[in-house]
Amino acid sequence: MKRLLLAGLGGVLLTGSVLAGETKSVPLTLRVLVDPPPPCTVKGSNVDFGDVIIKKINGTEYRKDAGYTLNCANSLSDDLQMQFKGTTTTINGETVLSTGITGFGIRIENAADNSLFAIGDNTWTP
Repeated sequence: MKRLLLAGLGGVLLTGSVLAGETKSVPLTLRVLVDPPPPCTVKGSNVDFGDVIIKKINGTEYRKDAGYTLNCANSLSDDLQMQFKGTTTTINGETVLSTGITGFGIRIENAADNSLFAIGDNTWTP
């Protein structure tokens, strides 16, 4: 079962020490809870935004695919849910992954409809 999420950068007016081309690593944890059976494996990828130019952040310029594969051998059902966990911040009224830079976050979207993918301990997505 292949799924695709979109990771995009969202920003609000940035001030201070954020310079164009500065690199910042952001930890992202994808955790899928599977009650046995079946045994499942998740394979993902790193998302490299490259050098981010602040003036080019517009909601689409830095949109990147974050593909992953979920493989459940001998699956009896496709009734699975998944959850994203990470440090969050609120930007434009949305809860997004924090980058550690004030006013700057990563929006995780469902690739099917570009809806915001919920992040947190109590948010499970089918």
